[in-house]
Amino acid sequence: MKTVTLFRHAKSGYKDNPAVADIDRPLADRGEEAAPKMGREIRKCKLRPDLILCSPSVRTRQTLALALPEAWDTSPEVHFDTRVYEGTAQMLIKLLRKLPDQVRHVMIVGHNPALQELAIALTPPGSPAREAFKEKLATAAVVSFDFDAERWRSLAPATGQLQLSISPNML
Repeated sequence: MKTVTLFRHAKSGYKDNPAVADIDRPLADRGEEAAPKMGREIRKCKLRPDLILCSPSVRTRQTLALALPEAWDTSPEVHFDTRVYEGTAQMLIKLLRKLPDQVRHVMIVGHNPALQELAIALTPPGSPAREAFKEKLATAAVVSFDFDAERWRSLAPATGQLQLSISPNML
């Protein structure tokens, strides 16, 4: 079994910093409050990835830095990858399919629209969750899927079994 957890960055302060490049946008105050709250919820839900793939943007790094000590006593392995920042859902699926098979659980800390589109792509058609993901994937949302797969290369869209879908406003 393989597990994919998506963690959208917390609310950024883009309106406060219109001259700042997208990759350099920091979290807003609301995001700084939500990220550790979601870290505590990750701990409570016992989500423990073997590997975290994180966008190198300031807001994703800050989200992870604030959530990490709340979620785990020792950090999982973290890789910062520009493909998570620049990627589409299809690109992220290709990235997942290239993971080493000894990785059982991966978390992607990234951005919309790619994470929202990936959540839609991983959810079976007709699922109420898929329809909900079409509406919104909130900032700081955490969504986790299990796959009946032994190898990452066999990961197929629309085969994810949704295990968890939470956002700060649900807590």
